[in-house]
Amino acid sequence: MIGSITSTPSTGPTSSSTTTISCSSSGMRQHQIGNETMNQVFGYQCLPGDSPAGEIVFAKAQPIALSCFEGAPPPQLRLFTQAHTTLHTTVSQEHGTYVYVWGIPVHPQIESSAIPSWCSRVIAEQRYERFRELLGPFVVVMDDPKTQRVIFVTDILGIRPFFWGQPQGRLVFGSAVWPLQQAGLSQGECNYDALSAWIAYGYNCTDGTLFSDLHRFPPGSVTMFQGGRCTAIPYARFAAQDRSGTIDRLADDIQEMVSAATQTILSRHTPVSIAFSGGYDSRYLLALALSSLPKDAIICATVEGDRKEARIARQVAETLDIPLQRYPVPGAVWDLYEEVYHFTPDGFPITKFFPYLIARQFPGVPMLNGFFGDALIRASRDQFQGKYETEWEGDWADTLQRKYLVVKPEVMQIWFRPEMIKRIMKRSHRPMEEAVQRGKAVGKVFLWTKFYYSHPRKVANNFLQHLDLSEALLPFYQWALLSYRMAHAYGTLSREVYTRIFHRYFSTIAHIPHSSDVSPSRRHPSPVARCIKTWSRQLLPVMCQKQSLSLLDKKRAIPLTVAGMAGSQRVEGSIRHFYRLYVLEKRLRDAGLDFAWEEI
Repeated sequence: MIGSITSTPSTGPTSSSTTTISCSSSGMRQHQIGNETMNQVFGYQCLPGDSPAGEIVFAKAQPIALSCFEGAPPPQLRLFTQAHTTLHTTVSQEHGTYVYVWGIPVHPQIESSAIPSWCSRVIAEQRYERFRELLGPFVVVMDDPKTQRVIFVTDILGIRPFFWGQPQGRLVFGSAVWPLQQAGLSQGECNYDALSAWIAYGYNCTDGTLFSDLHRFPPGSVTMFQGGRCTAIPYARFAAQDRSGTIDRLADDIQEMVSAATQTILSRHTPVSIAFSGGYDSRYLLALALSSLPKDAIICATVEGDRKEARIARQVAETLDIPLQRYPVPGAVWDLYEEVYHFTPDGFPITKFFPYLIARQFPGVPMLNGFFGDALIRASRDQFQGKYETEWEGDWADTLQRKYLVVKPEVMQIWFRPEMIKRIMKRSHRPMEEAVQRGKAVGKVFLWTKFYYSHPRKVANNFLQHLDLSEALLPFYQWALLSYRMAHAYGTLSREVYTRIFHRYFSTIAHIPHSSDVSPSRRHPSPVARCIKTWSRQLLPVMCQKQSLSLLDKKRAIPLTVAGMAGSQRVEGSIRHFYRLYVLEKRLRDAGLDFAWEEI
């Protein structure tokens, strides 16, 4: 028995060649759920003696009721979904299991409606490596009451986040930690290691979450709970090698992998949208999409926050003869959002990205996203300060920490109290030590860190932010291309590979430069965002309270905040970072949770 809960596609693109639409926080189309995330899954294990009257309640979520076959054992789990959750389900009579698939993964040979049954069979046969065949981020939850097992499967790099805890011996799980805490399934004690990583790097790269009793499921693994024990079995182990290859061979190999994945994905999902920047990743995906779909099945839209990128995007769209919906930015980029910050699934504030604005215009339409394209094909950021990992001497964890710091150490010395800097740096050093250990086991430390830290935890926010509006389609995110990248030596893949792909397969756009190659005709200073003044006004009275934002050096932070109130552009970055700290502090304290920066 198979069912699904999915969002409903909106109308397709307009037929005009170029549409320019006023782009402001008030002018863009509003989705009915505003800023609240509504594509979520939560659940818990039923214990003896549980009654419906004592059911745990998740905000804005409803329980899932599956139709069972005669004689089916009762489920061990209670699952809940929100209004726009993309969840596919089945009850397997063959295996006596209840299977739930969150997300829209596709398989080259399996119809999407059959994937839950396929997952049940793969788990029953213990052929876990077959989960590498799925394209896209996903989470599988399987309830096996016959064997009293509960099984969770995460995608290759754990891009689609999922978390678990065991309060009073009851297994609880879900796609975001704040709703679990609000449902009374976490004590709300702050995880100061995760907090320090978020301060230092802009994202949490630990295995934990904001709350110390809620944990992230391991990536690329089958995690089983049975008899009070938890066992994680990895199915996606990389083996680093140092292969080389000609530019032509590399271009042909990548074209074969990415075009096959794109064709498979688009055969299951249409229409689609694409947040088009005109960069290499988005133009490649657009060209591939046009090879599989008619133009009226592709919504191509761009937010013109950068003049050079906007000009390139228009040139690529005109060359490919595809309608382009343009959203000019009349002022500062941050003023496009009603709320600049939203909360990541693991509990921390982070800023929104342009794709959110496009998704808000076309809710329910899956969005093509170039996630991982740059890292896998152009091999960007393989070096730090011009050197590969093998060229660095000394402690690699120190090198990684410097590589990924969200602000320079000299800026931290201005913002934070000296003793707080020492604590933050010490705690945030630990996940980098872990990265060195795990990366060495694979054979490439820098690349391992990119695979498991920066991209899943930070860059993925590019599309995780809009899952409540539209699902993401990620043709570059596939086992074949990830393992191919890990198997080649540093320096083998480069920008030249991308340009060769365009020359060999999409010659009509091969001559169009990347925006980084185009010099601006005239420098246009970016206006100071209106929100900077608003935030500064909010921050100043908070700064004057001893117990608030106590990690900051107030003697320096307060003058910076006053300058922000006056609209000084030089302090814009400082105010943005102060405000994200305040957003987290306020939410923790509004929830009545014990929290102190001094505990770092």
